[in-house]
Amino acid sequence: MKTIIAISILLCAIAYPTDSEQPQNSVGTKIAAIETEIKNLKESTDKGFENVNQKFDDIQKNFDRQNNIIIACIGIPLAILAIGATVWGILTHKRSRKENTLEKQIQTLTEEIETLKQ
Repeated sequence: MKTIIAISILLCAIAYPTDSEQPQNSVGTKIAAIETEIKNLKESTDKGFENVNQKFDDIQKNFDRQNNIIIACIGIPLAILAIGATVWGILTHKRSRKENTLEKQIQTLTEEIETLKQ
């Protein structure tokens, strides 16, 4: 019985790898696996950030386009109104000058007619 126990312990000791080899190999493989996972995560996060930055750039371009459209829709009619008001003011000022000169001529003519009547 003692011999069977001794042989089984001996066989177990032979079959069991030494302590120095197994932990270093398993730790090394685990470290390598973790490093590859970290690299994969970095690549995926970098791609994700690139996609997000590209989307923000696209959104900024859309806002710029919308701002230009809004400015055009508001600015062009205001410019037309301003030009129209200026032209209208100039025309009315010319008309009022003409009317004033005509009124002065009418007054002088009526005065002359009155003096001639007398």
